[in-house]
Amino acid sequence: MKNMAAMFALMKDKGTNHLDDLTLGLVNAMSYSNSDVEYPDFDDLSKDDGVNPEWFYAVYRGSNEFSEMNAIIQYVSQDTLFDDVAEMILGIGLVEMKHFDKLGDFISALGGNVTQEYNTSHVKYGKNAEEAVRFGIESEEATIQEYNRIAEIVKTVPENKTTKIALQLLAKLIADEQKHLDLFQQWLKENVK
Repeated sequence: MKNMAAMFALMKDKGTNHLDDLTLGLVNAMSYSNSDVEYPDFDDLSKDDGVNPEWFYAVYRGSNEFSEMNAIIQYVSQDTLFDDVAEMILGIGLVEMKHFDKLGDFISALGGNVTQEYNTSHVKYGKNAEEAVRFGIESEEATIQEYNRIAEIVKTVPENKTTKIALQLLAKLIADEQKHLDLFQQWLKENVK
């Protein structure tokens, strides 16, 4: 396995982020991401195409129930707290880390600020595995709703390369969040009577 990763890195063009490519491959290979929908390439983004990076701030790092930063902290902490769901929750948390990474790249490419203040007041841990999963369901539903809201805003901008990339990114994020929601609901169905 180690040799395959090294060979992959050698085949890549110089100047690209090999770790980013490797983590994307890992996350897509896991059953916690929807690998049928891919991330767009950000090379054709333009700061002047009408897509405002601030539209993505709340879902990136906002202090709310749906930000990717909250999801990372919530799921990584729950992994430590609840052995019954640890693997699933950590797997989902890794996908959320990739979302955070891609949103940061997207916001930066649009000229936005990725260093907003942050606090953990909306992170929910739960008192047991079932409650953790229920909090996960709430978070995933709120996140999907927020991504759909942003997509509707993007659709009001005249279509161009940047709007197409933004909508493709949102489609990928929504597909993954839906996968997480499905996994949480399936866990409840199988484990809670």
